[in-house]
Amino acid sequence: MSNSKQLLEIFNRAISTVSDSSSLFVVNPEADFTRNRLLKFETVMKSVICMEAGSLRDELLKLNEYLVSTPTASAFVQARSKIKCDAFKAVFDIFNKRSHVSKTYKNYRLLAIDGSVLPIDNSFIDEETTILKINQFDKTFSAFHLNALYDLLECTYDDLIIQGQAKMNENDAFCQFVDRYNGRKAIFIGDRNYESFNDFEHVVCSGNKYLIRVKDIHSKTSIVKSFGQLPDSEFDRCFPSSYKEKYKLYQSTCRDI
Repeated sequence: MSNSKQLLEIFNRAISTVSDSSSLFVVNPEADFTRNRLLKFETVMKSVICMEAGSLRDELLKLNEYLVSTPTASAFVQARSKIKCDAFKAVFDIFNKRSHVSKTYKNYRLLAIDGSVLPIDNSFIDEETTILKINQFDKTFSAFHLNALYDLLECTYDDLIIQGQAKMNENDAFCQFVDRYNGRKAIFIGDRNYESFNDFEHVVCSGNKYLIRVKDIHSKTSIVKSFGQLPDSEFDRCFPSSYKEKYKLYQSTCRDI
């Protein structure tokens, strides 16, 4: 779907759907957004999603067309803190479901997985997001880590997981993506940081396929080191996915040496 007006309508309906069940997505269901105020649940949701890179005060003025009745930044922060992160994930899922147009390669969806670092203010320190002594100057570094599942043919994001940078685990995020995926058959595509037998097995058990770039054979953590000598050209090679099969391969490799 490429019509911007249709997409905007789907987006507004998705927020309205979540707003109709707002008690499920607020910190205190008995009190939060129960009164008729300027900053309603739906208004705060739209504002958070539509804001750009300006200061909070400037963004609020733009969103409210510079009216005198524009809410203060303090009031907005208080209202925003009442909404759980699950609300935005629900809008994301509803929007994707209603705007999805399937495109496949040989009847497979091509789903790429990767992560990105989202730095935040260093003055905000906690065990989830903050890494102490990040460089030679021993400065702290605070960030979130965004793991995204992207459809290469549809050019849309299919799923996402946000982790604290200090506790981030891309392999765990990969497995979660695979385990909760319930669409048509897909090929999960990842770079070298997703080289893991556990990741491979999750995809195999899901009935889908994977294409993962592995580390160079000279890398100490490369799984292809167990293959022994490999040709310096294109080749096909089966590799074990269970510990029993890996042990058999290890024994045969040792005999060859």
